[in-house]
Amino acid sequence: MRGLRYSIGLLLATVWIAPLRAQEPGGSIRGHVTDAASKRPLSGAMVRVGTHSTQTRADGGYLLAEIPAGSDTLRVRMIGYAPAAAPVTVSEGLILDLDIELTAQAAQLAELVVIGYGEQRQGNVTGAVTNVTSNEFNTGRVVTPTELIQNKVAGVQVVENNEPGGKTSIRIRGATSTTASNEPLYVVDGQPLGTEAGGGVTTGRDPLNFLNPDDIASITVLRDAASAAIYGTNAANGVVLITTKHGQQGQKAKLEYTGSVSASNVTRLPSMLDAAQFRAAVEQYAPGSVAQLQNQNTDWFGAIDRTGFGQEHNLAASGAGSTNDYRFSANFLDQKGIIERNSTRRIGLSANFSQRLAHDRLGLRFNLRGTHSDDQFTPIGVLGNTAQYG
Repeated sequence: MRGLRYSIGLLLATVWIAPLRAQEPGGSIRGHVTDAASKRPLSGAMVRVGTHSTQTRADGGYLLAEIPAGSDTLRVRMIGYAPAAAPVTVSEGLILDLDIELTAQAAQLAELVVIGYGEQRQGNVTGAVTNVTSNEFNTGRVVTPTELIQNKVAGVQVVENNEPGGKTSIRIRGATSTTASNEPLYVVDGQPLGTEAGGGVTTGRDPLNFLNPDDIASITVLRDAASAAIYGTNAANGVVLITTKHGQQGQKAKLEYTGSVSASNVTRLPSMLDAAQFRAAVEQYAPGSVAQLQNQNTDWFGAIDRTGFGQEHNLAASGAGSTNDYRFSANFLDQKGIIERNSTRRIGLSANFSQRLAHDRLGLRFNLRGTHSDDQFTPIGVLGNTAQYG
């Protein structure tokens, strides 16, 4: 019985002493967090000592109470500022005043992707978006801009026409219609172009013939149906966004020239019968038609094919100041095809100018592009007719 009383007494003493220990006063830390440059208070900064943490108020003030006595480190963090730390020594029952200044630090953001009428971080884009920059473009003789991304984008097929000035087709997700157009919507610097997919500016057999490939900075392909939420039904076959080059900030004025010369010819022609061989075949297999034969001996393939010479010259001047940037370019293209009367010629001028006003609160952008094209072509059926006459 006596042992039971001793046990109950010991339990009561323990329960009574424990709250007293928990209520023993600790130390406190208070102060303000401010911007090192402007001295303005920073609201929402995270202040931490050990397992105790709090956020600063609207006036930048903070209070950490009941901090165990001893030495520790006070740490302060805030987005857009470099982390700060300061050693502290806390005494029982005392308040330590400590002000912290944070130094602004540029936060590294994810790459931005232009997706129509706005921009999104690349990590937030859930649709199928592929961006090809000028460093990744195909090189060599490029007549139309779509040839720049041939075999560069997964799931996108670029069907080349092989005819100067001819239309190079793009198929995104394959053919989507048997009777309507399968062409995507082209958007150049925010301006939709006229194709079978929708209204806009129409420029001959290929809607991109007016555009100099050397002026293009990047091509973005929107491959999924989500692009219809931005561009409507015109984007049913996908969207191809083309961004032209501008002057870069910090760039000194520079002059660029690129040029190329090319030649194309037919390396192997179909083996056809000459006049004597053809007469012998008619005499053997259709003797009743011999009277229709005459004495001409014409090399019809030789009459329509030729060596296709081409040349292209590009001249560009670009630069940037503290509040503006510019790029002016001129282009001349003369490309002849391997078939007579099949050629394209283009003379183009372009100007891109940007101006920032009111301490970068207002931006003005000026894009001007003019092109004179002379496009001559022979119907591709001439090859079949040549084989029949040959």
